[in-house]
Amino acid sequence: MKEIWSLFKFHLLSDLRNRRSVFWVVIFPILLFTILVLTFSNLGVRGSLNFRIILVNESKMANGPKFAEEFVNAFKSLSFPNKGAIFTLSVMKGQNIKAAFEKVIYSEADAVLVIPKDFNSAIARAILLRKLGIPAPLVPIKIFYVPNRASSNLAEGTVEGIIGKINSYLTTKFGYTLKSLKIESETFGSIMKSPSYTNFVAPGIIVIAAFMTGLLLVAPKLALMRRYGIMKKYISTPMSPYSFFVGFVSSRLFIMLIQYIGLILFSMFVLGATIRIFSWQAFVYYLFSCAVYTSIGFVVGFIASGPTSVGAISSIINLPLEFLAGIYFPLYNLPWYINILVYINPLWYTTNALRQFFGVALSTTPMWLNILVPGIWLMLSVAFSSIRRSLEVRR
Repeated sequence: MKEIWSLFKFHLLSDLRNRRSVFWVVIFPILLFTILVLTFSNLGVRGSLNFRIILVNESKMANGPKFAEEFVNAFKSLSFPNKGAIFTLSVMKGQNIKAAFEKVIYSEADAVLVIPKDFNSAIARAILLRKLGIPAPLVPIKIFYVPNRASSNLAEGTVEGIIGKINSYLTTKFGYTLKSLKIESETFGSIMKSPSYTNFVAPGIIVIAAFMTGLLLVAPKLALMRRYGIMKKYISTPMSPYSFFVGFVSSRLFIMLIQYIGLILFSMFVLGATIRIFSWQAFVYYLFSCAVYTSIGFVVGFIASGPTSVGAISSIINLPLEFLAGIYFPLYNLPWYINILVYINPLWYTTNALRQFFGVALSTTPMWLNILVPGIWLMLSVAFSSIRRSLEVRR
């Protein structure tokens, strides 16, 4: 135990004395977090209007005029690729309404517009009543949106503003004085609310910080010790390989824990994030992810011929995994060959899991996959490092 404690202090203090390591592991994640929040918190407020609307048609087939179909056509006329369009429209059937809601939750769409089941009969009834001189109630079209997301809020207001054009389109189409439609707005509520950008990106920054620690504080030091035969000298001492491994790894995990606590406090008290800081599931899963990233650091350290090559290998690994993890923006509509890289990316699964455990959003991947895929990375990395180490010992 004394040997482990001595190695723990040695490796920890040597890293804290290294200004470059302190910057990349402690300061850089905070700077990146701050820049992303300040830059993208108001995403959707400025720029050209292009609201992503999902139109769910629940209406039943009509024997007479197909008002619902023409409503869809009217909305399509205001959507891309038509000139002057302000919507990007996706049309779904009624049984897919849950999938439509999930797309809004995960920022793949801005709002869901629902045509009710009795839409055709309600319009026909309203026309008949008005012909008889009897006042008829307006037929509602429901729009579901997220009030605390700028683009979603603007989409709801824009749809309300163009309902007059829809009425005019139907009047011209059927020759009736319809003007019978109204928009009823509903929010998704607390269970299905969309996270702010600060909340959305916070779990991802925590993931990046731990991953960078695995690459920058494990791989270079391991490559350095291999390059100058330091690891072989450890073997000639009374110190056991177990003591070396535990002391070295525990010092890395200690730094990752400091990152975890520091980033959570910074995100809440400086950037105003509202996440579940006392989620024990998030903490346990974070420790699991730290083990995964540490093992990947060992792989890079054994692959690299020296400390210099570690930087090149780390950049090749870090950038693709980081930007294909959905950390900065939701991932959707990617080509199939890019999706393959996403589905094998351990950062993608750990980011999804932490978002759910922190109460930010539901995981877009099943929780068993969030454990299985990083677990496979952990087992393969440990197996590779063990084999490489045993081969070097025999030389």
